[in-house]
Amino acid sequence: MTRFAPLPRRDGLITYRHADGGLWGTERWGITRGGDGRRVLSAHCEMAIGSDDVVRDSVLSVDADFQPCDAYVRIMNGGRLTGTGWFRFDQSHAECETYTEAEGRLSQRMPIQRPLRGFGVHAVQSDGWLGASFPFEEGPGHVKFWGTNLMHSLHHLGASGPYFTTTHSGLEYVGLETVTVPAGTFECRRIRLRGTTNNHPPYDMWLSTDGDHLYVKGVVGGYMDSLFQLEELTGSPLDAPEETC
Repeated sequence: MTRFAPLPRRDGLITYRHADGGLWGTERWGITRGGDGRRVLSAHCEMAIGSDDVVRDSVLSVDADFQPCDAYVRIMNGGRLTGTGWFRFDQSHAECETYTEAEGRLSQRMPIQRPLRGFGVHAVQSDGWLGASFPFEEGPGHVKFWGTNLMHSLHHLGASGPYFTTTHSGLEYVGLETVTVPAGTFECRRIRLRGTTNNHPPYDMWLSTDGDHLYVKGVVGGYMDSLFQLEELTGSPLDAPEETC
């Protein structure tokens, strides 16, 4: 008889707060590692800021190099389903099949060149994975652009689409810092968004150095003026074996 064994797993809760401490969103996520070495992120995000009232569910799988393999995104605005879509990545192409309230049924296929910066599904834990392929060995101050970046939405909360959209922003490595948040104290790499092409406010994030690139903390300026923090965390580092799509 085969004995059931649950997958290695980590779970967390991230809060989104205004600078004055007011709560405007939450993100509850889970990460598993399968027998093929791929990590799978599932994230449920609920947000209400300004005129936006958004619920977004995302699933993203990545290989051992944190390169995207496939994804699913479902978006609600104002309590109404406005879009849902499936995305897939091989070594040379990205494709999606989606439906949105605004655009109707969409099919897209486009060439890609790996390594990608990642695939932006807007959950801030997935933002952490955008930094996983950064050449940190180049040291603090290094800036890297990957060329065209793929996202499912240019809306800052990921409230539009989903379908393939592009940006050309890069990342800067600021340095190692020890960060204390409600979930604990972590050694982190601090990175900064550079050269944004969709008017994104200034954005710094602190990612764990334990191999899972957990999103521990984020600070965004401008009209958002907000702090993102890891409030809860369970599970140990997943330590995935080498595997590619």
